[in-house]
Amino acid sequence: MHTLFCKVRGKLSIPIALVAILFLTGGLGGVTYVLASSTSSFTQIITAGILAADIVDNNWASVVSPSVTFPSKSFSFACQASTGEFGSWSQRIYVRNPGAVAGAWTLTMAAPLSTSVWTSAGTPFDYNDPTSSGCSDGADADAVGGQMTVNPSGGVLGVGACATCSATDVSKGASSTYSEGVTNTVTLISALDTADVIGDWYLTGVSVMQTIPGEQAVAADYAISMMITATAS
Repeated sequence: MHTLFCKVRGKLSIPIALVAILFLTGGLGGVTYVLASSTSSFTQIITAGILAADIVDNNWASVVSPSVTFPSKSFSFACQASTGEFGSWSQRIYVRNPGAVAGAWTLTMAAPLSTSVWTSAGTPFDYNDPTSSGCSDGADADAVGGQMTVNPSGGVLGVGACATCSATDVSKGASSTYSEGVTNTVTLISALDTADVIGDWYLTGVSVMQTIPGEQAVAADYAISMMITATAS
């Protein structure tokens, strides 16, 4: 080992021990500096995430309070139907699979409970009473009839933000009508196990038809909550 001497502003030479150890290599008399490694190892983990459903806007951001507005209807002594559209361009039905499910999955829609109703300050009515196609009194003591039919087949299915994904083996559901205890969920989108494992998809233009019983009370605040859920199948 060598000790290096240097002069500081012309004063006495002061020995300074080098932090690095110097070794003679021999031969040409070169010197090799043995230092701590100058290369740091950076690590990064990217997890698969989860299969999830959402309602998103044009920038694929979640819509805070998504809604579907049905056209206003006049009071009628006869049973009538009202049709709305679920999944507008600015409120797209959305599902993403970031590698979470390597098999088939479905996106479904259901009310929070099979006993849920269109609530109002007036008289509530059902969304899943099959009696006379929703046109007669329902089985619920606090509600008259009413039945909802959802038809995704006429909607538009497309690929979301993923630039390299396809909609191959991803398809729209068929028209289905809710019936309490029999059909509590409706399939909006389904994917085969051969669909892209990593991808995201949207659906717009789903027709939703609600039968309104005759003599339904006049009110401007009828509402019902419906939830979408993505599930591995």
